[in-house]
Amino acid sequence: MSAISNKLNTKIRLKLHFRLLVLFFLTISIVGRTSGVTNKILIVNSLSQDTIPVNDSTKKVKKKPPITDPVFSNAKDSTIYSLDGKRIFLYGDAEVKYQNIELKAQYIEFDMEKKEVFAKGMPDSTGKIIGRPQFKEGSNTYTMEDIYYNFGSKKAKIKGVVTEQDGGFMHGEETKKMPDNCVNISHGKFTTCDQLHPHFYIAITKGKLIPNDKIISGPAYLVIEDVPMPIGIPFGFFPSTKKRANGIIIPEYGEEIRRGVYLRGGGYYFGINDNMDMKITGDIYSFGSWLIRDQSTYKKRYKYNGSFNIDYSIIKTDADTITSYNIRWNHTQDAKANPNSTFSANVNFGSTNHNRYNAQSIESFHNNTINSSISYSKNFVGTPFRLNTSFTHSQNNQTKIVNVNFPRVAFSMDKIYPLKSESNSGTAKWYEKIGFSLNTSLDNKVTVKEKNLFKSSIIDSMSNGMKHDIPLSTSFNLFKYIIVSPSVNYSEYWYTKTTRKNWDPVRKKVVEDTIPGFRRAWQYSTGASMSTNIYGMFNFGKDKAIQAIRHKMTPTMSISYRPDFSDPRYGFYKTVQVDTLGRTSKYSIFERGVYGSPGAGESGTIGFGLGNNLEMKVRSSKDTINNFKKIKIFESLSFSSGYNLLADSMNLQNINFNGNTRLFEKIGINFSGSFDPYSLNSTKTGRINRYEYKNGQLARLISANFGIDFSLNSSKKDKGTKKNQQLNGNPDINNDETQFGQSLNSNYNQQIDFNIPWNLRINYNFSYSKPYATKTINQTLGFGGDFSLTPKWKIGFQSGYDFKSHKLSTTSLNISRDLHCWQMNITIIPIGIYKSYSFQINVKSGMLQDLKWKKRDSYLDNLDSSSY
Repeated sequence: MSAISNKLNTKIRLKLHFRLLVLFFLTISIVGRTSGVTNKILIVNSLSQDTIPVNDSTKKVKKKPPITDPVFSNAKDSTIYSLDGKRIFLYGDAEVKYQNIELKAQYIEFDMEKKEVFAKGMPDSTGKIIGRPQFKEGSNTYTMEDIYYNFGSKKAKIKGVVTEQDGGFMHGEETKKMPDNCVNISHGKFTTCDQLHPHFYIAITKGKLIPNDKIISGPAYLVIEDVPMPIGIPFGFFPSTKKRANGIIIPEYGEEIRRGVYLRGGGYYFGINDNMDMKITGDIYSFGSWLIRDQSTYKKRYKYNGSFNIDYSIIKTDADTITSYNIRWNHTQDAKANPNSTFSANVNFGSTNHNRYNAQSIESFHNNTINSSISYSKNFVGTPFRLNTSFTHSQNNQTKIVNVNFPRVAFSMDKIYPLKSESNSGTAKWYEKIGFSLNTSLDNKVTVKEKNLFKSSIIDSMSNGMKHDIPLSTSFNLFKYIIVSPSVNYSEYWYTKTTRKNWDPVRKKVVEDTIPGFRRAWQYSTGASMSTNIYGMFNFGKDKAIQAIRHKMTPTMSISYRPDFSDPRYGFYKTVQVDTLGRTSKYSIFERGVYGSPGAGESGTIGFGLGNNLEMKVRSSKDTINNFKKIKIFESLSFSSGYNLLADSMNLQNINFNGNTRLFEKIGINFSGSFDPYSLNSTKTGRINRYEYKNGQLARLISANFGIDFSLNSSKKDKGTKKNQQLNGNPDINNDETQFGQSLNSNYNQQIDFNIPWNLRINYNFSYSKPYATKTINQTLGFGGDFSLTPKWKIGFQSGYDFKSHKLSTTSLNISRDLHCWQMNITIIPIGIYKSYSFQINVKSGMLQDLKWKKRDSYLDNLDSSSY
């Protein structure tokens, strides 16, 4: 029995070994295992349909294939098939692609028969979960802990999902994705923080995400640093669309002493169409003041873009009600839209007191002059002609004087050369360089007080006319190096009214009358100029630190002649008695004209000047290829004057000088001035025909200007550090513009660069004027800068010094703190009538721009009742 038993056991063991051997080779044939090489598999159903027999052999049932489209998969570590070939296991940076669906994870399990996939992250050697699943369908991307997804129904059950859309992140513990891409979330978190564990979020008990449309939630409350805030809502609605949508703009609230409790900046946004939108907002104060503002923007791609804003306000004071308005329009035409025709607008027009009560920054409050310009230009292709039309406006908010120039039309012809030969071979003759051009302009100007701007009397105050200029010139070289440029200029003026002056013996003063009727005036002049360049070089030697100094001089000389158009034969000037003694004075009948009058007095002037440029070449320790660099000692240094040969006295003109340079590529210096060569009379109220020579001085300094500015900053640091646990591997998801400090106090740059440790800016200007006895000196000093205490803290400052009052000018201190997904800003103006402060902490992302806390006071509270 034992022998028989041993034989049976041997046979069984042989059969078992054989079967194990067959199974081993089968396993080898169906299992692909690699090390460090990515496996790529393309699975395609080769049959369009399968048939399965039933009881009736004549009937067959069609079965749809499990996967109707190719599935591409790969894994960095390994790919394993099940024995039945229906399941695939992917390890290490696994990826599955199906139609427009893409799934990446550290581990993926794929059931081809059920069309289901399961994915999750895997722990590394330290136990940290890596390779969390990332699911992408079309433009929607999701990050999660694990996922079950059915390719057929397009439904998914997800755990720990994070969905990103337009800078917003939705976290969900239990999530279901529906076939229409809607996502149902239980115990969700909505935030704009890109950390896996966000610094803040809106906790949502349950909600629904509709891609590119909205997020709807049930009861929700705010959580900051895992601390629930006593701020909640019964339901929530968060727009999340890439299309324009209308919506309410939430106002900010606060209190001012002068105007009371306020709601500011609230209103409604209209997304009119893809090319235009509009925002209407308003401010309302408990003491009766209010403001309404309309802001519109428009854009047509490759054509034009612009904005249009209107402000209207009523300010209630103790003694009066003040009305103000402001209109701003900016329009820019795309350069490619119509190269030969351009229209642009930059309009800033309003009441002179608008910025006093509604300024959005200190710069706006200090700005005493505003300007506007609307222009249209056209080039006539194939001709030398061009047309320019414009409307210009300027107003002084202190004097309340408004200047308007409309219409202004300029028609010009580029220089043409009528004697130029048609063949361009050889050097052109001197007469071939004779050319002339044409400039015709029409102007209508008026200067009035603001209160008279819209009255009918403004028409009588208008000054208008037309001017024609025809310059004729040529140029040639004299002795090869001297450029000679002769010229003749003719100008003609057309006016619709002139001025007459008469002595009134009863009132004993000169009476001025305006005489309507067309009159023309003209003047002409001729002249020639010569210029050349002279170079000088001094070499120190190539082994010296300073290798060479180069001096370039540009001497110029000119001569011009103009007749005396005050001669009675022209009829442009008349004489009027000016006092009871019978003394007379000459005046021009065109002196009120928009272009003035033809010149009085015969003039034959010789002008001369000298320009200088001084550079030196020094060794450079930074550049190893070109081991020298050029340093400009003087970028420009010039002198000029003139002598009138035909004047009866004081022939020599003032001596002028100006220059500028930049030292060490950091410090900019500019200066200018003028010397008068003639002395003053005994009372120092006028000049006399005697050269000034006193205490060794050949001339009197009558004006001088000097300015210096420089900016110093440290080199930028390498950020070097990477944020931990950031979603999708993006280190800078929150790149929305930071919205903070939009009050008068906030003149600090809102796009703060926290990467520069420090920066310093200083500018100083000095002006001197003493044409007669009275001397005037003005000095201004401004300085500002910022420095980073840490990579997250930055302090900035801006101030100046008033040399007249010997006090600091408007000073502001700005403190900023980068809180990753939040931003804090403090602005303090400690002294002056603008003394105020502003504190704001807000979310960086514009999606939750209303999630902020702001506290500030107003500079208007510092004004007394009379100035208010």
